[in-house]
Amino acid sequence: VKDGTADKGMVSLWGFYGTSPSERATQIIDRLLDLGEQRIAHMDETGIDKAILALTSPGVQPMLDTEEARGIASRSNDRLAEACAAHPTRLIGMTAVAPQDPEWSAAEIKRGAALGFKGVQINSHTQGAYLDEPQFDPIFRALADTGQPLYIHPATLPDNMMGGMIDAGLDGAVFGFAVETSYHLLRLVTSGIFDRYPELQIMAGHGC
Repeated sequence: VKDGTADKGMVSLWGFYGTSPSERATQIIDRLLDLGEQRIAHMDETGIDKAILALTSPGVQPMLDTEEARGIASRSNDRLAEACAAHPTRLIGMTAVAPQDPEWSAAEIKRGAALGFKGVQINSHTQGAYLDEPQFDPIFRALADTGQPLYIHPATLPDNMMGGMIDAGLDGAVFGFAVETSYHLLRLVTSGIFDRYPELQIMAGHGC
C-alpha cells in the first residue's frame, strides 16, 4: 500500500486496517498479531475451544519480490509452529506459502505437514493469477502427496474484476470476497482439478 504497488482492493481494505488510527482498526491488528495469552483469553471468553490459525489474507501473495515473499511465509510458519507447540490443545496451524514460486511452495507444504500443520491456506488469486493455471500444479501435487486440505481464503478482487465494487462499498467481505472466491473455485472445478487429484480437499470461506 505504501509504495503504490498494491491493487485497488488491497488499498481499500488494508489501506484502512494498516493506516487508520481508529480504535476498531488498531484493536483488530493487535488481536491478529497476538498468538499467546491474549488470544487464549479471548477464546476462553467467547467459548472457543480450538482456533485454526494461518497468515491472514492477503498473505505474501501481492509481493513483487519473490525472495521476500518466501522469507516472510517461512518465518510465519516457524512462528506459528512455536505458538501451536506452546498451546497444543488450543491452536492448530495451517501452512502459508508463496505461490509466486510454486516449487518452493510445494516444499513448504511438505515442511508444514512435518511441523504438524493440518492444512494449507492460499489467499485466492496471486496478483490476478488463479490456481487452475498450469504453473501452480506443483502445489496440488504436494497437497496430494501429504493429504493436506487446501483452504482458499477470500481476497479482494483484482483490478480487472473490480468494476464499481469499491464505489458501492461492496468490495470486501460484504460481497466482493464471495464473488472473487466463488470464481476461483469454479475455475478449479472446470479445469478438472478433481479428475487429476480425486482425493483433493478444498475448503472456502465467506459463504462462497
